[in-house]
Amino acid sequence: MRSKADKAPVIRRAALSLPATLRELGFTDYEAKAYAALSTKQPATAYEIAKVAGLPRANVYAALRNLEGRGAIQPVTENPVRYVLVNPEQFFRRIQRATTGLCDGVVSTLKRTVKADESAYVWIYRGEDEVHAKLTGMIEDAREHLWLKGPVDLIEPYAGLLFDAARRDVSVRLIVFGREVQGLRAHTRIQVVPHEGDGEPHGPPSDQMLTVASDSTGMLIASYAGKVKASYARDASIVYVIETLLLHEIYLAEIHQAFGKQVDARFGRKLEKLRGKYRPRGRGRPVIAGDDQDMA
Repeated sequence: MRSKADKAPVIRRAALSLPATLRELGFTDYEAKAYAALSTKQPATAYEIAKVAGLPRANVYAALRNLEGRGAIQPVTENPVRYVLVNPEQFFRRIQRATTGLCDGVVSTLKRTVKADESAYVWIYRGEDEVHAKLTGMIEDAREHLWLKGPVDLIEPYAGLLFDAARRDVSVRLIVFGREVQGLRAHTRIQVVPHEGDGEPHGPPSDQMLTVASDSTGMLIASYAGKVKASYARDASIVYVIETLLLHEIYLAEIHQAFGKQVDARFGRKLEKLRGKYRPRGRGRPVIAGDDQDMA
């Protein structure tokens, strides 16, 4: 059986090397390597930087000129010329402000020009990073209610975001598989509902699925079995079905808590009589669009 750490989604990207990170910020390969080399030895000449970075000296001269033009480094001696980094915090904060401003401008422009009907599509997200980013956005954008159903191990990594949502008066309801849910009870607007009253998995395995509905405007179903993937939709009829499903999960949990013994006596433990009567033959694990396994 996998541990909690194995089941929990990876929500942080693996740490990149400094040159790789700088390349993602728009530095050329030579600029990134020269900057990283200078960060380990300063002040330094172009020759010294080339030696540390393992680059041809001619390429380093051009990279240093570009870095100086960016305001990332500055010379401090003349003969020979030695360089140091400009205060990194100030330099990268300036990039951050400029990038944020550019992105805000693009978003503002696209809001005016893009007229696509989002309700006409189902988006497929593949990989832990994409699924995590989408789910994070749904939680951060929620304004009225957030309902999640899944195992505690998949919900707990988002506890901080869920607390933030509750603090801005979003009603958060969590239908959980598992019993260790105390850490999710820290706010009065967060309701933790054990699945079918006891938090145990009933029926096909569901410990690798996460279902989310937000503000009656969007839904997401994610699978963490094998390759992580998720389906997201804003179509009103699809969202209605998912929210109705989650509401009935809450109703059923309260019925079990109030009348558990009578329900078990009439329909069997874990509703086995009803499940045996109505479940389609050969029903397997629920899957996401594009999965090769049998549909639920």
